[in-house]
Amino acid sequence: MRNAMRTIVKVGYFLFALVAPVLAQNQLATEPAPAAAGPAYEMSVGYTNLTMAMTSAQHVNLSGVDVGGSVDLAPRWGAMLDSTYARTSNVLGTRHDAYQLNFLSGPVFYPFEHGNNRISVHALAGAALVDGAVPINTTDYFHGWLVRFAYAAGGGVEHALSGPFGVRVQGDYLHSSFFDANGAVRPQGNLRLTVSLVFRLKERQPSAW
Repeated sequence: MRNAMRTIVKVGYFLFALVAPVLAQNQLATEPAPAAAGPAYEMSVGYTNLTMAMTSAQHVNLSGVDVGGSVDLAPRWGAMLDSTYARTSNVLGTRHDAYQLNFLSGPVFYPFEHGNNRISVHALAGAALVDGAVPINTTDYFHGWLVRFAYAAGGGVEHALSGPFGVRVQGDYLHSSFFDANGAVRPQGNLRLTVSLVFRLKERQPSAW
């Protein structure tokens, strides 16, 4: 699990490092620009709890880490990268571990901001790797892993702390896929709750609304 978490963190930093320089080119001008002008950047890392749907209307609770980054391109709009790794042991009594690793990106919308608080709504898409086990009978189980298209939709509340730091509480519906006891691929409707520490690489412009 430690190696997977380290991989997620490295990938998150790598993806953000690719996006930030491209967007930063928009700030170049022949005359000095105001200090507050241009996109704002932030990164986050935190704890996530994933309630993953399994076969026969059963659910499994997974815990892990979430790493993300976002760019505010306008006062109300931005772009977001997000990756989660969550796992559990002895899934559905099979004595086998289960985990989900996903990479998602998409737009984020800020419908309300006041003082140090703001609300966000996001719609993300990407891919999810799901590994788990499904009981077939009292003694046997089906085990496998699957990579499929995934998407998430939800929102969150962010509160700015002192300096460049903030805290965000976020919840969303996460759609992925996994096998049933017969080996057929079935959709999963998962619920994800994340609490993250936010680090603002560049401050956003103060809201005028």
